[in-house]
Amino acid sequence: MNSNNLTMYMVTHKPVDFIPEGRTPIFVGNGDNIRDYLRDNTGDNISEKNPYYCELTAMYWIWKNDSSSKYISIEHYRRFFMDPNALVPKVCPKEKIEGYLEKGKIVLPSITKWHMSVGDIYRERHVGKDLDNVANIIAKEQPEYVADFNQVMSGRDQHGLNMMVLPKAIFDEYCEWLFNILFKLEKETDLSDRSKYQQRMYGFMSERLEDVWLKHNEYNSEVRELPIYFVLDTKLKSILKSEKKRFG
Repeated sequence: MNSNNLTMYMVTHKPVDFIPEGRTPIFVGNGDNIRDYLRDNTGDNISEKNPYYCELTAMYWIWKNDSSSKYISIEHYRRFFMDPNALVPKVCPKEKIEGYLEKGKIVLPSITKWHMSVGDIYRERHVGKDLDNVANIIAKEQPEYVADFNQVMSGRDQHGLNMMVLPKAIFDEYCEWLFNILFKLEKETDLSDRSKYQQRMYGFMSERLEDVWLKHNEYNSEVRELPIYFVLDTKLKSILKSEKKRFG
């Protein structure tokens, strides 16, 4: 694979010291971009929604403005895909990611297995009415997804984190579906009385909807799951947490 075919975006809202080789930082939100990273507030963008959409404002920018990448990757400044074969946790190198793509795989984080259903976890941690509104939007706008939505919400497995590596064409299809739902959800949602954490609802909701889209479009069999490498304030802490998550 020509390495220029894959752009590996690293979403961040602040300057960072750790940028793995092959990653392209994209700055989100209205902070001071003192290191002049690529920004999500140029071209066709929804940057002003970042307090509510989290990394989705970067995803929207990539969808609308990246017309040259054949494949794209989305990671976060403190979460990266881990090399699954490394004895000591480390970030998965770009060439290994390219190898998965050459085999026709979509790369996603390892499955999280909850102690209750995906839907119940959402209701416990967030505002259940939002999930009801999404269900109604899907029933009205995308009825062919209703069965998939219900199965995912009643199951206990979730990829989450809004991290992915996939062909740009497939990413574009996913974004068109996802943002169509979220923009309709916006019209039915009042976030003014919620905490800043709960105002990030659209980011949280998208983590659940991703698996609905994957299931309906039958991409699950093409997924290569990778553990996550967590970046903390020291390398030792990063290794220990990543190892704990990998085997926990």
